[in-house]
Amino acid sequence: MKRRKNEGLLIGDLSTEACLPGQFHTGKPCRGIIITVLLITALLMSGCALFPRKAKPVAWPENIDYLRAFGEIEMNWRDLRYSGTLSLRVDYPERFYLEVYGPFGETVMFLKRDPVEFLLISGGERITDQETFEKRMGIKLDTFVDDITLRSMKRDSGGRYSVAREGYTVVYELNDKENRICWQGNDGSICIRILEATFQKEGNLGKGSAGGL
Repeated sequence: MKRRKNEGLLIGDLSTEACLPGQFHTGKPCRGIIITVLLITALLMSGCALFPRKAKPVAWPENIDYLRAFGEIEMNWRDLRYSGTLSLRVDYPERFYLEVYGPFGETVMFLKRDPVEFLLISGGERITDQETFEKRMGIKLDTFVDDITLRSMKRDSGGRYSVAREGYTVVYELNDKENRICWQGNDGSICIRILEATFQKEGNLGKGSAGGL
């Protein structure tokens, strides 16, 4: 008696018939193929995180009234831990937007401050009171924005540009190779590396933001 095609396949059968399209399979060979495909897809999607991006030259003005930037962030500050890419927009002094993305482009943190409202979304947490946010961070938001817009930057005796704040120091590396601003103190560190920046409202960046930055 002839056996029909695909009938009576053994669990250990390694032939391609064990994982035919359009059929549901639970055999080990089929699961192995599916897992391999998923792993390859994940690696391709996170390729940007595996290969560091090259920063474009930035001509920094003395004081920044408007900034739209794309870059990277490393945050280890109190109970906040973030590592990924970011979109940043500052329309000094009233508007500040910061959005941090995970390895697959998903938003992991969103911060907004404008004349109408303050909003922080981080994980399952939502904060709408700026004072509550500042107490948690130990940093005044207005001071943080001043640091980003270079309003208090000074050259110290060692030749580096920095700002001494209560409880932390802001250190600047703004040159052809690195465009980095770091907040370093007892509470930890926050480092932002700018990859692209425009100081004109009509300027364009290579990376758009899910938050409309």
